[in-house]
Amino acid sequence: MTTLVLNVDRDNDFGIKAGIRGPVVGYSQCYNAAVKLITVDPEDSDANALFGALKHYEHLQSKGEDVDIALITGDDDVGEKSDEILAAQIEQVVGVGKYNDVVLISDGAEDDYIIPLILSRVKIRYVKHIIVRHNQNIESMYYYIVKAMQDKKLVKKFYIPIGLILLTYGITALSFAIFFDFIGKSAVSPSFYALTLVTVVIGGYFTERGFDIKDHLIELIKDIQTYSEEARLMFISSIVSIGIILVGISSTYSIFFYTSVQPIDRILYFFQIFSLWAYSSVLSRALFKIADIYVGGSKSIPSLYYAISFSVSAEILLFGIIGYIRYALNFTNFRYSIFSIVLIVIGVSIALATAGIHKRKNVMTSLTAIGKDGQ
Repeated sequence: MTTLVLNVDRDNDFGIKAGIRGPVVGYSQCYNAAVKLITVDPEDSDANALFGALKHYEHLQSKGEDVDIALITGDDDVGEKSDEILAAQIEQVVGVGKYNDVVLISDGAEDDYIIPLILSRVKIRYVKHIIVRHNQNIESMYYYIVKAMQDKKLVKKFYIPIGLILLTYGITALSFAIFFDFIGKSAVSPSFYALTLVTVVIGGYFTERGFDIKDHLIELIKDIQTYSEEARLMFISSIVSIGIILVGISSTYSIFFYTSVQPIDRILYFFQIFSLWAYSSVLSRALFKIADIYVGGSKSIPSLYYAISFSVSAEILLFGIIGYIRYALNFTNFRYSIFSIVLIVIGVSIALATAGIHKRKNVMTSLTAIGKDGQ
């Protein structure tokens, strides 16, 4: 039976930095992977750990043992996701029953979390950690601080909680100070404002570094630019639709708060009016889509006409039903109820007519297709 020298990269530095996906099996393959990673990042401990595994492989082989070597890689999202990937790779490497035991080689205690995953499939002979020795000239506090600030794993572990604590404290203290200063309950010294503002700035900096907010904003701006170039009229339609919704909210807001009617009638009237604005937003987007398809020379416009027709009937029905409910609750007069009933009838008629036309078109299309097949 064979002993497997297994090197573990739980946070997938090999994949992120060198583009190497596990499992990597065999001395030559592992050696090439180690060279590739250390060429990209000479200070990476995972590359040194794999070189240590290769050295241990040679040591066991010199003793006449039957030995093999493999590298497995996880994911930068260390935890459940990375361990699931590692478990699958362990099964892929040792699941065939070829190996009698495993010698686990890693660069630290973090990789030891997967020991239970290995033990569930094969016994572990022993564990060996590869600790990289640094030159004494660079072992200074400044060096380690700078290196820690460049390490994304450490940044996420320490920057995010510290940043959120400082940001929350600063914003809360600043808000209360401004509020009490505004109402005249207490006078806050300028030095307190300065200290609180500095706390907010530092908290914002740590939070931005932890969440990579700057990079996400840059990606968002690029996505918007790409979308606006590719979508043509549809990008403009989104802006118009959002604008109509905002106008509708502001208009119905004044109706909701400044009309002297009963609360229930006020709510019903609010929904009745706002539904018109909401539908106008949907309709404007559909019309822009028709224009965009027409410019592109597509043949799928008729299906959009059916969708618009059905949506028109739905909006008329909704408006009429809410209007009749208001009459039933004695909020409107009899003439308004007649108007609501007429709207309901029109909405149902449009829906039935659209359904009939759509069904007839489908039947004609089917008959045409059958006729072509018969020829």
